[in-house]
Amino acid sequence: MSPRRPGVPRRFRNWIFFWTPATWLVLDLVTYPKDRPITTGFKHIIGGFIAPTVANYPAWAMLFVALALAVGGVVGLVRDAKKRRFNGALVALAAVFAAWGVVAADPAHFALTNRHGGLGWLFQTLCLLVAGVCAWFWASAGPERAELMVWNTHQIWKLYRGNWQGTAGLWIIGIFMFIALLAPFLADHSKLLITEGVGPNNRPPTASYYRWMGTDDAGQSVLTEFIWSARISLVVGLMATFISTVVGALIGIVAGYYGRWLADVLMRLTDAFLVIPWLPLAMVMARLWGTNYWLIIMIIGFTSWPGTARVVRADALRVSELQFIERAKAIGSSQWHVMKKHVLPNVWPLIFANTILVVAVAILSETTLSFLGLGDPTNFSWGTMLNKAWQSGATADWWWIIPPGIAIVLVVVAFTFMGTAFDEVLDPKLRKREEHDTDRPLTAGGEGLDQPLDGIVTASGSSLRPILGDGGGGGSSGNKSDDPGGLQ
Repeated sequence: MSPRRPGVPRRFRNWIFFWTPATWLVLDLVTYPKDRPITTGFKHIIGGFIAPTVANYPAWAMLFVALALAVGGVVGLVRDAKKRRFNGALVALAAVFAAWGVVAADPAHFALTNRHGGLGWLFQTLCLLVAGVCAWFWASAGPERAELMVWNTHQIWKLYRGNWQGTAGLWIIGIFMFIALLAPFLADHSKLLITEGVGPNNRPPTASYYRWMGTDDAGQSVLTEFIWSARISLVVGLMATFISTVVGALIGIVAGYYGRWLADVLMRLTDAFLVIPWLPLAMVMARLWGTNYWLIIMIIGFTSWPGTARVVRADALRVSELQFIERAKAIGSSQWHVMKKHVLPNVWPLIFANTILVVAVAILSETTLSFLGLGDPTNFSWGTMLNKAWQSGATADWWWIIPPGIAIVLVVVAFTFMGTAFDEVLDPKLRKREEHDTDRPLTAGGEGLDQPLDGIVTASGSSLRPILGDGGGGGSSGNKSDDPGGLQ
């Protein structure tokens, strides 16, 4: 009789039970209707979570995600018998996304840009539930790896909390995230209409709620503008950073690992973007493409990736020369396998820390474009508030200028603090060594460890050498596979 297979580690199971509903709540709040302030009553507010505008994404987005998940699930079913349930759940998740995309495209008048139907909230809930099942099956297929990921994350969080800059930055960003997510409840969106003034023009703050920050030149509430601007500024910054990081990291890893003529071509392209002044290029693109804030995201994302590409390439070059990379090549591992299983996990800490820093740059970029009048005229952002105050000649009205200015400075400083903290936490060379065993450094590959981390107890009761991700250098000595650095 075969021994009983260990189940999902308890701490990873707790993660699933916490993050699944938390993600659902955040996604619902991001697309929550703007016309249901807290004064409309409890029943009306609860009904907003199933309103037609919730999760009302374009059809092409769902169909693209469905295609990616289906390819990953089918390939996994063919190549990895140990994760059959996980890959089957991926295919099921792809089917839900595909159904969502077809409904959103409106079969009667099919178009990929359609946002048809009012069942987005239902499909989004189903997708998150199935995603939780996928995470469960992934952990059950490799409980040691799941437990190791939880342990490493806990250690990183423990080190991060010990950094005062990181803690301060996290608190600041948390406050602004709270304001952005709860904007529909904190301020009535209709107060942004030019006809919905709350008092005389250009008046300083008073005790009245909507006049806590005074009024602008049209008698509108500066507080309402400030709250709703937080949402746009943060969304643009985060989405543009995602695009910049994906493009920059991909180019950097490919150029650093493959080298030769491909690296020359990619680096000359990177140099061209670095040489061209960013602001004139962004201004020209904004004038040609338009000032919709989704286009602003694309402009910032596709003009801010060269720095990431340079940094990641340098680290990929270092990793490519490590011994376990040579061992993986010697036993016949494919280039894609080596890059995915060994190079990417080892450069991931640098990518993550750099991403946090790029968010600050993206938010400053959006503020600059909006202040110059190249932002989205239909949505408020902190840069738009400054532009409006400047255009109206109200620079002496401190209550209109100071709040967005302070918010921009605080958010940029907070993301800089967080990026610096993560850089120190994830790079042992930048972190002061602690004497206690629990504070010893973590890296993606064993070759990068100054003090090896030992003694992690897995769900099966065995111990193993920790790694962060799928990088090389970890694993037990008895593991004979084509992946010398990973756990099977």
